[in-house]
Amino acid sequence: MPQVTIKRLILPVALLSASSLLVWAGCISDCKDDYDAAVESCKSQYDNPEDADDLRRCLQDAKDAYESCIEECDS
Repeated sequence: MPQVTIKRLILPVALLSASSLLVWAGCISDCKDDYDAAVESCKSQYDNPEDADDLRRCLQDAKDAYESCIEECDS
């Protein structure tokens, strides 16, 4: 009888873990999609050589937002 109880406990824990992993992976994917969109926006907005400093700042902001998003996924 103890084996049945253990199996009943393990299955929900395994399902919850798998579900949490999928949510985490989805969060990471959303962060990556947002980052890619922000980078493309930066590139199209600052496409002249004289805009290099603005492009650099925009890309840094996109990177910072991405890292922040990843941290939120991990918490």
